[in-house]
Amino acid sequence: MTPDNSKDVKFRDLVRRVTACTKCPRMAGSARVLGSGCGPLDAPLMFIGEAPGRLGADGSHLPFHGDKSGHNFEKLIEQVGISRYEVFVTNAVLCNPRDERGNNATPTSAEIANCAPFLQETVELLDPSIVVTLGAVALKACGVLDTHSFSLRDQVRTNSRWMGRSLIPVYHPGQRAMVHRSFANQLSDYQFVAETLRRLKRPRKKSVNTKPRPDATKLANVASQVLQNNPAGLSYFALHKLCFLAEVASLEMTGERLTNAYVVRQKDGPYFVDLHLAKLPQLIPGVQIRSVGTKITLRLSSQFDFHRTEPVGAITASDEAAIKKVLAKYGRMRDDELKRVVYLSRYMRALLRKERSTGANLYNAAVLPFATKK
Repeated sequence: MTPDNSKDVKFRDLVRRVTACTKCPRMAGSARVLGSGCGPLDAPLMFIGEAPGRLGADGSHLPFHGDKSGHNFEKLIEQVGISRYEVFVTNAVLCNPRDERGNNATPTSAEIANCAPFLQETVELLDPSIVVTLGAVALKACGVLDTHSFSLRDQVRTNSRWMGRSLIPVYHPGQRAMVHRSFANQLSDYQFVAETLRRLKRPRKKSVNTKPRPDATKLANVASQVLQNNPAGLSYFALHKLCFLAEVASLEMTGERLTNAYVVRQKDGPYFVDLHLAKLPQLIPGVQIRSVGTKITLRLSSQFDFHRTEPVGAITASDEAAIKKVLAKYGRMRDDELKRVVYLSRYMRALLRKERSTGANLYNAAVLPFATKK
């Protein structure tokens, strides 16, 4: 097993244990926000926030995404040239704490302590060169992992050694913190983070790991069936949309998803992270990729079965029924027709309604609920 695979396996086990955690009573109904959407496991930079927000990560499953704090955070890193795809974003407390009125609440010392082992394991597993704490709670939580005397007021926008790496405290990007430190000042803080990142002596690792996740084999089987239904070729766009519609059909027919793949919203609709073009040749041996102008088309070679060296995830009878239903109804549609069908699905409509009501940018937010047991 390669080191990358070993790290992936350990991270999935960590996510499983986080999902099963019941230590904090008032967070029983909150999402456990840790998963592949947080960022690449080889990220050189890790952001640690306070806790998932009620209107943001608790629903989107993506830290600092979907609410005003998330909008501010994404705007700050974008303006200083930091790509969200190259960093790992998490929180000191992985569930949303709420008060008796149902509003966001500050995590207690006990809740921070309960989550501290998960945070320590995340830091040690990813081994980032730089850790940036967003706000006083995150900085306090890091002190539980490795004692320090840093304060947000005194150490903001400074580079200190902590757990064998750089620690840079900045203010939380929420609106309340903007009263104490303006957006312009916070932008300068993030510019300091960006400059520190650029000065890293070790070479930057690629943001896209071309090796597919070990548990992406079920998605490979679904995608292969979609491609087999179109022997003359299928657009890369259509592959994502048909796989999404198959997931929706399965949810409607059985109440469960086909796969545990992470599906996020992109400009043209749902996008499967595991179906990245760089990963497809290893995920689906024998797939042929052609680029004609700005359009990318895919097809399976006539030697597809020969190229496949190991079996992919099992497809059940109910899975097969959902896939066949979608291919029969939508398998020959043009890309513009597929886009219209996808945007009319209840999951995309719900995301768009939330985007309109909150004013937040929900690009890269999770579109589908996560699989329960497949």
